[in-house]
Amino acid sequence: MAKMEVKTSLLDNMIGVGDMVLLEPLNEETFINNLKKRFDHSEIYTYIGSVVISVNPYRSLPIYSPEKVEEYRNRNFYELSPHIFALSDEAYRSLRDQDKDQCILITGESGAGKTEASKLVMSYVAAVCGKGAEVNQVKEQLLQSNPVLEAFGNAKTVRNDNS
Repeated sequence: MAKMEVKTSLLDNMIGVGDMVLLEPLNEETFINNLKKRFDHSEIYTYIGSVVISVNPYRSLPIYSPEKVEEYRNRNFYELSPHIFALSDEAYRSLRDQDKDQCILITGESGAGKTEASKLVMSYVAAVCGKGAEVNQVKEQLLQSNPVLEAFGNAKTVRNDNS
């Protein structure tokens, strides 16, 4: 009897739907249910096309190691499961290869994890951009910009009166 070879893809092994563009039917209920299913399995990142949705787990997850950085380095955005490192790598490579300014917009309610997300993006870029005096200076400036970002993030707003 001939043995049939079965090929699996990333999508076959994914919890829920990793890219909401592929969710059918797409409505509020299926959207929320998909996020919850993924969150319940510690899959806190989900795509909507090239947008990354992040759900704050309010706990540490082992998904930011140096090995994870290497896993996402120079990989196609959709090649691996959704992750902030995929977005960070895409922006970094566009900056490096096309010499085009990049902007990553991180938004959310108070306590949603915006500061942590920005630290992760900056740490990823610092880890992959190489070595050398000029690069180290840029890395240091990038990482030192975080207190400025935090100051804006901690500003008093209509929804956040405790800042």
